[in-house]
Amino acid sequence: MTASAPLHVLIVAAGRGTRAGPGGPKQYRVLGGRPVLRRTLDAFAAALPRARPRVVIHADDAEVYAAAVAGLALDPPVIGGSTRQDSVARGLEALEGPDAALVMIHDAARPFVAQDMLDRVLAAAEATGAACPALPVVDTMRRGAPGEAAGETLDRAALSRAQTPQ
Repeated sequence: MTASAPLHVLIVAAGRGTRAGPGGPKQYRVLGGRPVLRRTLDAFAAALPRARPRVVIHADDAEVYAAAVAGLALDPPVIGGSTRQDSVARGLEALEGPDAALVMIHDAARPFVAQDMLDRVLAAAEATGAACPALPVVDTMRRGAPGEAAGETLDRAALSRAQTPQ
């Protein structure tokens, strides 16, 4: 792929954010005067101006989504599924076509993606066709049922923590 290949950015914003506690989905919460989703979109616009963003949202979030992206020239949002995997699949289906050459997938609730991370992921994807940033696992990892005192210890050297964008 070349640097001139079309680049799409699929921003997944269909989650409910329940682990963040009360206050609504975290991608719509205000951070420093702007919704988190807006910060994420602004970060990608600044870092990758040639990219075409497309947002995947929950069916119940049309109004709060519209407020968060007011003034941005975006394609209509895609309605996500019941899981992140379903939401990504629906977003990818919406991108199908002759110009859907390269797609970055990123979580809406992660607005502080670094320019150098985006550059590295994009370069690797253009060179190989796919890329996913990852971090080494530094904690001891065990396999077993929840609440078990001990289980099989996994080899950290064979594990990594996937990040976004992918």
